[in-house]
Amino acid sequence: MGRQKRPFPLGHFRLRYPKNYDKAKAYPIEIEYIFGGRALRRNMNISVTVADWNPNGNNGRGEIRASVPDSVRFNNLLLTKVNKVDAGLNEYHLKFPGQVNEEVISAFIDDKPMTRRDKGEDFVEFVLKRLSSEYSRNKIGYSRYKNGQSAMNIFQQFLRATGNGTHKPDGLYIGEVAPELIDKYIKWRRDFKNNSDATINHSLTPILKGCEAACRMGLIELEINAMIQDMRIQEKVTLESEGEKEFDGHNLSKEQLAQLVEFYNNDTEPRRKEFIEMFLFAFHACGLRIVDVMTLQWNHIDFEKKELSKVLIKTSKRHKIPLTTPALRILYKWQAMDRRKKYVFDLVKDDLNLNDADALYRARNTATKCINQALHVVGEKLEFPFPLSFHTARHTFAVLAINDGLTMTVVSRLLGHSSTDITEKVYARLLPQTLTAEVEKLNYTFIPEEFD
Repeated sequence: MGRQKRPFPLGHFRLRYPKNYDKAKAYPIEIEYIFGGRALRRNMNISVTVADWNPNGNNGRGEIRASVPDSVRFNNLLLTKVNKVDAGLNEYHLKFPGQVNEEVISAFIDDKPMTRRDKGEDFVEFVLKRLSSEYSRNKIGYSRYKNGQSAMNIFQQFLRATGNGTHKPDGLYIGEVAPELIDKYIKWRRDFKNNSDATINHSLTPILKGCEAACRMGLIELEINAMIQDMRIQEKVTLESEGEKEFDGHNLSKEQLAQLVEFYNNDTEPRRKEFIEMFLFAFHACGLRIVDVMTLQWNHIDFEKKELSKVLIKTSKRHKIPLTTPALRILYKWQAMDRRKKYVFDLVKDDLNLNDADALYRARNTATKCINQALHVVGEKLEFPFPLSFHTARHTFAVLAINDGLTMTVVSRLLGHSSTDITEKVYARLLPQTLTAEVEKLNYTFIPEEFD
């Protein structure tokens, strides 16, 4: 009975040198697997002279002679590599009998085992390819593309600095991304980069989106991805995160609003009248910001329900508000103009890509500058005590609504704030007046007669 043929080869090493070799020259050592008559070889990045190489050493696998300095360390590296590949092939054969082939052997030699769910694909490279693809398809703008690249570069710094890289110092396989690793990354950015929670969350975006994409492709388990997606830091709500600034006291009284309307009625400059219409619409639309007036689309308006619903640019949150009769009348007028098919007001071109942060920033600055210049002139003509700007419409709505009895909770929701804390921070100076009015509504009279 003959010897049973091994279903997969064992590895060995060879020195790659020519027939007429140079005795003084060092030649590279290669790991080699023979399968189906073909030799599969990879350079081990170790070189020695022909005299220092023993092809029969290490039980015929080949080794560096002991006379070479550091030979023990080099031989241990070679032995570790070949044993790892041999063990991987044996395990693969046990799971998938008879399926070892050149592709499988090459994958194990390259440390990209075919048995991995992620097929041995590097996570950083996966995310960078995804960013490049989205940018080339105009799914993301240039700023988000470059920010994503920068974030992944810092992630690679983390892997190198902390020794969390696996198959290489600054890389790991997709399936090796885990909540514990993300937690270490967050702590590293806090402790060594001194980053704020907002900055860290921003840097996590390409990583989390990469994990989400990998999960859809079956490269990461659903449960693991779900935990990773929950790794964002719960930030404290701030004025900056809500796109707000401290209240500067610039708001119009009802009398001043009436003056503005009267000015509009007598104005002879068409474009300036349109800017006033936009200002008044922002006021009647519960203090809508200029960037949201600028990007308001007809599909955001439900005339039947008398409702506006759009994702706010500053916060990226869905905002829904009722539309009053004055707001609807302004919309009806602009609808009758039929100037554009997409955006309500004539401030940006229909082909503006809202995902392109740079283009949106430029468009917003241009629109804000034009409108505020016109409004500033109007404010001077009406002798208002402060420069009139588009943002004054937002403050005017908030102040009048609070003083006319709407609760802080309702005003907060109408302004699109995530919490009443933000509304109170912005309009803190109004609270004493508001609190007094609220308490007086109670009208409690529980007091002895002698105090009458």
